[in-house]
Amino acid sequence: MELKNLTAIVTGSGKGIGKTIAEKFAEEGARVALWDVDMNCFAGVASGPDRLIQKVNVKNEDEVVAAVEKVVKEFGRIDVLVNNAGISRHKPIEEMTLDLWNEVIDINLKGVFLCCKAVIPVMKNQKRGKIVNIASLGARTGRPGVGINYAASKAGVIAITQTLAKEVGPSGIYINAIAPGPILTEQTRQYPPEVFATWNVGRAIPKDGLPEDVADGAIFLASSRSDWITGITLDLNGGIFIP
Repeated sequence: MELKNLTAIVTGSGKGIGKTIAEKFAEEGARVALWDVDMNCFAGVASGPDRLIQKVNVKNEDEVVAAVEKVVKEFGRIDVLVNNAGISRHKPIEEMTLDLWNEVIDINLKGVFLCCKAVIPVMKNQKRGKIVNIASLGARTGRPGVGINYAASKAGVIAITQTLAKEVGPSGIYINAIAPGPILTEQTRQYPPEVFATWNVGRAIPKDGLPEDVADGAIFLASSRSDWITGITLDLNGGIFIP
């Protein structure tokens, strides 16, 4: 029960990595606010004493602020924020429109900024908090099929992580990032195995990356076991990229 009695927000938790992180956090004893823009992802799932389901578009400041206020009202505090919400809209640069660029930057980068901005005052009042930002291997090295909009947004997430860690560390707030490599999710399983294999070229170990691997990293960074760690990016990629 690494996260017993803690309150966590997990953005983009309707499916994929975010869903697994939210589930694992609950198993570790956390009260979890599940945020997603698509409420169909939560069909059959209800809010309860340890779970709050919220429709939130992270690029909308008013929605983010209202959702944070709701979490504090329901649970009394916010101990952990996991900025997981993200999208990918890959096109070669010749076909990359400004709309496609802005769409990805708005969710992946501006969304992280808005969520941090809304949550940090709560954490400052508590004199403690942990933020885990989900970046990407695509931010660490050029990757086929990533897209410059996605890579730029996730590199920005790492920069936010490093800068905010210095800025709010004196207030007892820890900020770290996770940069997953290729992960088998509902979305990536739709690709042929040979395509997924190309994303894993150079991997040092044979095991495929799973959402549970990212969730375990998030639990560590959200728990007291990482209380001497801030401003880092945890590379979870099976050895594809070793800095």
